[in-house]
Amino acid sequence: MPERHEQPHDASQAQRNAAENVANRRNFLRISAISAATTILSSSSCTMEHPDHNDDVAPVKAHAHKKHESHGHPDMDKELRDQMKHPFHTNPEQWLETHGKDLDACFDCSGEPVTEVTIVCIDERMTMALKTASGKRVLRMAGSGVLFSKALTEDEQIEELADSLAQYVAALAQASGIDVSSIKLKISSHLTCGAAAKKFGAESADPDESAREYQQKAVAALKARGINAEFTNDAPMNDNTAHNALATIVDFSRGRLQRTPITVENVDGMAQPMTLNTFVVSSPSDAKALEDALLSIGIASGSHSYGEQLKQYTFLVLIDPADPKRSWQFVSDLTAGAKPFEAKGIKVKIVTREAPKDEK
Repeated sequence: MPERHEQPHDASQAQRNAAENVANRRNFLRISAISAATTILSSSSCTMEHPDHNDDVAPVKAHAHKKHESHGHPDMDKELRDQMKHPFHTNPEQWLETHGKDLDACFDCSGEPVTEVTIVCIDERMTMALKTASGKRVLRMAGSGVLFSKALTEDEQIEELADSLAQYVAALAQASGIDVSSIKLKISSHLTCGAAAKKFGAESADPDESAREYQQKAVAALKARGINAEFTNDAPMNDNTAHNALATIVDFSRGRLQRTPITVENVDGMAQPMTLNTFVVSSPSDAKALEDALLSIGIASGSHSYGEQLKQYTFLVLIDPADPKRSWQFVSDLTAGAKPFEAKGIKVKIVTREAPKDEK
């Protein structure tokens, strides 16, 4: 997780940094608002525990960013070329044939009672564990839920989010044959959160802190419903300053997907380990999953990512084997929702794979 360094002896530099952060947030907010309007017209202390050992967290980071001296933004031309070297982006169907088992290993199929649910942002900069843990579920929503509800007041929004999460945990407890209190639900925040900027940027000088306050209120509302909930503060992130994902995974296995695989790929004539670097969306609400999936492509085509350079984007929808009809309805809705982006010249590809079945 990036550290925040404060230099009290250099107040002027701190003020300049703060001013630049506010300007960046306002710009992101403007782009997000445009993306949201387009969508309307068309229709992870942290959630992942801070590792004590290096082999608990993926050691392969996304490609390092080269900075433009003029404005400090990453060199997205080179970034795009580097990300396109991952074979998934050139031929996702073939990659799934070759590495499907690697992806399947990222699911919890143990059949063990669920004892932990972690909630993280869809942000691809979130670090992920290397190993799949039994009895754990991971939900990924924009801003860890701050955009979940469109109710008129914040109190109503938090109640709606808490209701949905409480129902999700209760269903897991019933399926596992355990008491609801046996499941620990962890909600995280993270630094430079675009969803926080979208929700709070117009009125807050520190949208990340506003998001933390919102998430803590959600935890309180969950506790009032008998849920063993905890706010775990900022989740660890890699050191990327801009979004660089070219794809989104949508998990319809109800949170059984915990991570994305690291596979050995042939790149520039050499075999090397590479992460499958994607946004990941998993929500107790299908409508929210659709909204977050479309938000992710909006981010990739926005000013904090590739912008007009983005010419292709891939969605991988992981079909729920227990309820395929629900998953295929989502694919249909996603196909319709992606049309405005295709109209902008982005080739959108939607591929599917059935999630492995739970052993229980």
